[in-house]
Amino acid sequence: MLAGSACLSLFAQSPQPESVNDVLAAYTGALGGAAAIDRIATREVRGTVGLHAHVTYYWQKPNKVLRLSKRDRISFDGSGGWIAERRGRTKRLGRDAGKRLEADANPLRYVHLREMYSELGPGPPETVDARAMHLIVAPNNLGTTKFYFDAGTHLLRRIEETGETSAYFKTSTDFLNYKTVNAVQFPLRIVHSTTEPGGAKEDLRVSKVIENGPVNPAAFSNPRADPKGR
Repeated sequence: MLAGSACLSLFAQSPQPESVNDVLAAYTGALGGAAAIDRIATREVRGTVGLHAHVTYYWQKPNKVLRLSKRDRISFDGSGGWIAERRGRTKRLGRDAGKRLEADANPLRYVHLREMYSELGPGPPETVDARAMHLIVAPNNLGTTKFYFDAGTHLLRRIEETGETSAYFKTSTDFLNYKTVNAVQFPLRIVHSTTEPGGAKEDLRVSKVIENGPVNPAAFSNPRADPKGR
């Protein structure tokens, strides 16, 4: 009985938005507003994955991403991508990997959820780490994609997918440790996980974000191009 009372108390802390539009409007406002987000044309994100693996992401509006590490270069040009290993041939990038790249390099992209999904609806309230969440749900090929927005901060906390890449396993992306970066709230930790056996967890910790710097457009299609055009 106490647990149920605590859950009801959590949802009572903030009025529930009545529609998908209300949730997205609150989210956009919590990030810093549409104008502050739309002014960003390029972004460089530096960080580490795991304990010591340094990575750098270059993003160009609307959805081009390049990820550089000591092991490889991975690019997505909005419709397809490639992986160029330091010692090996270039391979095509899988669809799920492209979506993960976009989430890491441009975690603010979900303000455009209406443009990304043809069908969206509200989901029943849930909790994540004992915090009340407002849900937006989008059907996919074999299941649903659920977007969890913190009812108190209105920021995106988690994306959970079942059916996007498998009907049997669930993939999750958690957005944590939001901090103000040039007047916009940016998550400095992004964690990808899956219930698929053998699936690796990836924990990105962001150390620096540079916005509207020079980015070489050729770098998203040419594995040998310098991302800054030097």
